Amino acid sequence: MKFVKDNILFIAIVLLVLWLYFLVKPSYLPRVPSGFDTSKFKKVQVIHDTQYSKVYINRYRKGDSIPYKVIDTIYTHISDTIRIVSDYSQVKAYSDTIKKDSNIFVIDDTISQNRIISRGFKADITQKTIVAREFYASKATNTLYWGIRGSYRPLVGLEVLSPSLMLSVKNKALIGISVDISKNYNIGYSGGIYLKIGKK
Repeated sequence: MKFVKDNILFIAIVLLVLWLYFLVKPSYLPRVPSGFDTSKFKKVQVIHDTQYSKVYINRYRKGDSIPYKVIDTIYTHISDTIRIVSDYSQVKAYSDTIKKDSNIFVIDDTISQNRIISRGFKADITQKTIVAREFYASKATNTLYWGIRGSYRPLVGLEVLSPSLMLSVKNKALIGISVDISKNYNIGYSGGIYLKIGKK
């Protein structure tokens, strides 16, 4: 109890500072509004995300709907009529696969009697979408801080308690001023300036 009685003013100031700190809470936006003014911010990072999605295409078409054009006629000597008629009457299936990067295209044709009976088209396409995400941070401004500092020695106890103001000058320098209240309740003043010499 003796410590409390001897330092009642210091304890009261500490409690007042803590009470004001937790009472005044900063407000935050749950999300950045669309169309916000980026001129008040600086771009600190851009991340590009590549997203892949599969698209499957399957088409079927009857041969009589496929246009054609006769470009030449080849005359051959007929020596085996049965073989030629048999070959003419056969139904033949042709399949051609084309690969381009990670995409696959397959064309299936069914041909008989010198004409296309049907045509099928299948495609396995990988679509690539690049999404750019930009991150912004507030530009450096003059910011004022307030708080409290103290000096304590085991043999003497709490010597000085100093409510303080600290001004951050656009993250280039810190300027501080304090009101020093000593153990015997004498009041003095102190100040300081700190310059940035580097960063990690």
